[in-house]
Amino acid sequence: MNRRHYVGLFLLSLATLLLELALTRVLSVALWYHFGFLVISTALLGFGTSGVVLALWTDLRERVSLDHGVAGLSLAFGVATIVSFWLMQHIPFEPFNLLADSRQLLFMPLYYLALAAPFFCSGLAIALLFTRGAQEVNRLYAVDLLGAGIGCAAIAVVMPALGGSGCVIVAATLGFFAATVFGLTRAGRLSVTGALLGFSALALASVADRAFPITVTSNKQHPLRPATHQPIYTAWNTFSRIDVYELPAAPEEGWPDSGFAIVIDGGAAATGMGNLRVGVRNYLAHSTGYHPSGLPYLGKVHPKVLVMGSGAGREVLEALYFGASSVTAVEINPIINEIVSRRMRDSWGGLFEQPEVHLVTDEGRSFLRRSKEKYDAIISIQTITNAAIASGALTLAEGYMFTREAFEEYLDHLTEDGVLLITRPTSQLARLFATAREVFEQRGLGSPAKHLFAFRAPLLQWGPRLAHTGFLFKKSPLTQGELRMMAERLGVAGTKGGIGESVPPEILYSPLESRTGSIFDLLMTAPDLRAVYAAQAIELSPATDDRPFFNQQTRWSRLGLRSFAYAFMLGQKKLGTDQPVAEMTLVMMLGQSIVVAAVFIALPLARSSRGGFQTQGYLAFLAYFACLGLGFIMIEIAFLQRFTLFLGQPVYTLAVVLASLLVSSGVGSYTSGRLRGSPHRVLSTMLLALLAALALTALVTPSIFSAALGLALLWRIAISAALIAPLGILLGMPFPMGLSIVANRSSALVPWAWGVNGFFTVIGSVGAMMLGMILGFKAVLAIAGGCYLAAWVAMGLTKKRSGISSL
Repeated sequence: MNRRHYVGLFLLSLATLLLELALTRVLSVALWYHFGFLVISTALLGFGTSGVVLALWTDLRERVSLDHGVAGLSLAFGVATIVSFWLMQHIPFEPFNLLADSRQLLFMPLYYLALAAPFFCSGLAIALLFTRGAQEVNRLYAVDLLGAGIGCAAIAVVMPALGGSGCVIVAATLGFFAATVFGLTRAGRLSVTGALLGFSALALASVADRAFPITVTSNKQHPLRPATHQPIYTAWNTFSRIDVYELPAAPEEGWPDSGFAIVIDGGAAATGMGNLRVGVRNYLAHSTGYHPSGLPYLGKVHPKVLVMGSGAGREVLEALYFGASSVTAVEINPIINEIVSRRMRDSWGGLFEQPEVHLVTDEGRSFLRRSKEKYDAIISIQTITNAAIASGALTLAEGYMFTREAFEEYLDHLTEDGVLLITRPTSQLARLFATAREVFEQRGLGSPAKHLFAFRAPLLQWGPRLAHTGFLFKKSPLTQGELRMMAERLGVAGTKGGIGESVPPEILYSPLESRTGSIFDLLMTAPDLRAVYAAQAIELSPATDDRPFFNQQTRWSRLGLRSFAYAFMLGQKKLGTDQPVAEMTLVMMLGQSIVVAAVFIALPLARSSRGGFQTQGYLAFLAYFACLGLGFIMIEIAFLQRFTLFLGQPVYTLAVVLASLLVSSGVGSYTSGRLRGSPHRVLSTMLLALLAALALTALVTPSIFSAALGLALLWRIAISAALIAPLGILLGMPFPMGLSIVANRSSALVPWAWGVNGFFTVIGSVGAMMLGMILGFKAVLAIAGGCYLAAWVAMGLTKKRSGISSL
C-alpha cells in the first residue's frame, strides 16, 4: 500500500457515504421517507454482496493488478451513480401499487438493481483494498471511516448548494477522482479517463437539478401543490426540499386572497399564507375576509404565545389579530424561515419583523426544554398532513412534540389559565387524551376530564379546505361559558362561525356532555387504562422520549397478510390514517435483507463446503463480523435518536452525530495498529472496555444533556462530539483487529468478513428501527451491547481453533 491508495480510498468512501445520504433525501422527495429508507437499505445490500463476489472471484482477488482493479471499479462507481440516477427518474416504480399493478413486479427489481450498482462497485473496490492490504488494515479502515465521516458532514454543505441531483453528481465526481488517484502511476489510461469524467461531472453538478429533475410519485399529492405550476423558488437542506408556489385567490377553497404555498418534499406537507404586501398592520386593520377562530385566546388580554412549527406564519398572524403581546415562532426548517423573513419578506408584509414576534430556528420541543418562560397559549397546528400519515411517511420519524415527557413540559410552561392547542389526524387524538390522563395521574392532579376539548372544524385560512381535528387542553378547568364560546366560534350546532363549510364542524369531546361509547369518554372514565389500550386495534398508550413514534398507530401484534396487501395496494384505495404502511415496509425490508444475505452467504459457503471446504472456525469468525455489523449500526441509530432533542436542529444532528462517530472510530482503527501484545488478548480487552464505555455513556448522557441544555448551539455540538468520541474510538478497533487476525489465518477469509459485516449492518439498521418502535432505544443500546458481548464470545471460540485453510 502506498499514499495513493489511502487518498483514493478516502475519496471513494467519502463519495459512497455522500451518495447514500443524498439518495435517502432524494427518495424521500420522489417517494416517501419510509420507501426511501427501504430502497436505500436494499441497495446497500450491494455492499455486502461485493465481499462475497470478491471471495469467489479468485482472479480479481489475487491476480489482477491492484491499481487497475481499484481504478476500474472507482470509474464504474461514478458511471453507475449517474446512470442509475437517470434510470431512477424514468422507471415508473410506484410502491403503493405493488400488488395492484403487475408491472411493478418488474419495475421494483430494476429499481433496486439500478440503485445497488454503485454501492456494489465501491464495496468491491474497498474489499479488494482490504484483502490486498490486510497487514495495514487498521490504517485502511481508519481512512475508510474518516472518508465516510467527512461525507456525512459534507452533505450539510453540498446539498444546500447544489440540491439533491447535484449532490448525487458530486458523489460520482469524487468516484472519478478516486480512479484518477488510484491509477496515477500504473493505470495511466484509467487515471486520465477518471480526470476527464471527473471534471465533466463537476461541471454537470451545478445544473444537475435541471438536467436530472426528480420524478415525484403520483401517490404524493397535496392540495397546496399545483399540478400545472412550476415553483418560483426551490431550496434543499439535509432533511427537506422546499418549493414555493404562487397561488391565485380562491375563496371557495379557503384562499380569500392570492398568496403563496410552501411545499415540503414534493407534497409530503405544505403550509400557506396570503399575500401581505400591503403590510401586516394594514392588512389586519382593513381586511374584511380574515376571521380566524381564535380558540386559544378566549378570555385572554395581550397573551404571550408560543407557536411550534410556525411555517408560513398563519398562527403568528392569528395571534397578532387577537392582540398578543409576545409571539415566539419556532420553526425547525431554516429554509422556510429564510423565505418568510428575508428572501420574500415583502410578500409577507414584514410579519416576522413585528416588534411582538420573535422567530427561532429550532425543533419546538428542544426549544421548550431550554425555555424558562411561561406562555398563555402553546400552539401546534397542522404540522403534518393526513396524506403523510396515511402513507406511513412519518411512522418511522420521531415525534418528540407529542410524548408523555413533552406533555409534562407543556404543563410546566403554561400560565395558570394557559391553553395548549394541537391539531392531528382524528385517529391520533385519543392518544393525546391518554397521554394527558397518564400525566395527571402521575402528578396526582386527579382527572383531566374538565380540562380537555376536542373538535373537528377548519381553523385557519390559507390552507387546504379541510377540517382540522383538534385537541385543546386548558391548565385550569374549562368553564361552561368558554365551552359555549368555542362552539360558537367553530360554527357548531347551526351557530355562525368557522372557516368554510366543506365539512360540518363537530365537537368530538366536551366536559359539558357525555357520549356513551366515545373513546374519549372511555379514556377519561375507565378504571384501568391498560385494559382500554389492549382492547383497541390502534396504539393508544402514550409515546415516550425513549419510544417517540407517536405516528405509529398499529400495534405489531395486529400485523398480518391483510396489512401487507393494504400497504402495497394503497395507490388504488382511499387513504386512511390507521394502516400500518411503514410497519409492513420494515417487515418487507427485514425479510428482503435476510433472504439476500442467505442467498449470498449461506449458499456460497455451502457450495464451498461440498467442494472440500475444510476450514475450521470460519463460522465463529463470520459470526464475529456479523455481530460487529449489528452492534455498530444499532449504536449509530440509537445515538441519532438520543442526540436529536439535545441538538435540536436536524441540519446539525445528522452531521454532528454521524461524523463524530465515524471519525472517532477512524482514530480508534488507526490506534489499534499500535497496540502490542497477543492479538486475541488485546482484542478481548478492547471489547470488554467497549462494553464498559457503552454502559457508562448510556448512563451519563441524560444527566449531561439536562445540565447543558441551556447552552448555545456551538457548545452543545462540542459536548456531543466529546461524548461520542471516547466510545467511537473503541468502536473503531474491533473490526480492523479482527480482520488482522483473519488475514493471518487465511487472506481469503477477508472478503467474506467484509461481506458478512455489510449484510448484517443492513439487517441491524432495520432491526434497530423495529426494536426502537417496540421496546425503545434504551433497549436498542442494551441489545447492541449484547451483540458486542456475542462478538467477544465468538472471537474467543476462534482462539481455540487452529489450522484455518484457504477458502
